[in-house]
Amino acid sequence: MEIIKTTKNNEPYESLYKLNVGYSLDEYETEEAMQKILNEKDSQKRISLLTMLLNGIMVKGPTVNEVSGLLKASLDLDNILDAKKPKINLENNEILVGVASSGKKGNKTINITSISCMVAAACGVYIAKACSHSTSSKTGSSDFLDICGINIQIPYDKKIEILKKHNIAFFSIEDTTPKFAKLYGGVFYAPHAMSFALAGLSFPVQIDSLAYGLAHPNVKLSAEVLKKFGIKNALIYSSTYDGIHYLDELTPIGHINLVRINNGFVEKTISEEIKEALGLVDKFDISNIKEEKDKEKNIAVALNILQGNGTEDQINAICINAAIFILLSGKAKTLKEGYLKAKRVINTKKVWNNFIKIVESYGGSEKHIIEILNNYYTS
Repeated sequence: MEIIKTTKNNEPYESLYKLNVGYSLDEYETEEAMQKILNEKDSQKRISLLTMLLNGIMVKGPTVNEVSGLLKASLDLDNILDAKKPKINLENNEILVGVASSGKKGNKTINITSISCMVAAACGVYIAKACSHSTSSKTGSSDFLDICGINIQIPYDKKIEILKKHNIAFFSIEDTTPKFAKLYGGVFYAPHAMSFALAGLSFPVQIDSLAYGLAHPNVKLSAEVLKKFGIKNALIYSSTYDGIHYLDELTPIGHINLVRINNGFVEKTISEEIKEALGLVDKFDISNIKEEKDKEKNIAVALNILQGNGTEDQINAICINAAIFILLSGKAKTLKEGYLKAKRVINTKKVWNNFIKIVESYGGSEKHIIEILNNYYTS
């Protein structure tokens, strides 16, 4: 049976009808459908249609063309794809590693990625961290920074100065894509069709390599989409304990899915037990990294780890994720080498001292950080 190409006048309904009977959409009609939905003035109707489109694609099984069409329509609202992003010149041609995550993970944890960035920065890695407020977890990366007193609304030039001095800069996804964020934020509680690349394409600066955590097993699809949008070097990764609940970070024990984009080429996907892949630990209790019941306790646990007082399980989880950023920076040749480098540094005061300098550079204070810690931990 011949499938008739839909037109803009029939969208988004024709695309929804197709998805309902199991057909995939091409990039053109997906983009047209998404544009129509984003231009819908009735907010309740817009959210309903958006949910139907994104979840319909997920239930059917997303394609590169569908995800690409969705992203084009969404990012065009803020001119992200056509904007000329500034290049940050670092000394000795250092690599700037962009770190972003899909969020909406199946198991809620402490702020592993944010802490891991601090550890990698102390190892000499230059990091551009994409941040956003949480929808489904206690504290997203922006919540972590806010509670710590870190003001990421400081001028761009100041951010770059801090990056060059302390190896990390924070960029709000909501600030980079304000028009889209206004229509999209706070709606979804599980990964959807745009989760495969949205955060990874939302940097306002040029990055040399991308670390992208994905709370879904199909890391290869994510890599193909990111490659299509010009990402030439990246590592996309996820992990799971039970094959249902996926994290956008790695844990010391569990199944991992990992794929690398190397000079524009998508390499073979690694899918195996992380214990076998890295041979690092024999046991691990996931309860040691689960999120706490309230926001400030969640942050206090993270701060305790940065201070060098975390449990072995917490430290292993942080160092495995820091290893990704160290590997992409070229300061390690393997994940295991990056892990060992992070493990050596986290056991010193270098991580904590650099973290406090970062906090103070962004307008926060060590006194405030210590107060959060003292509410839950005694020296």
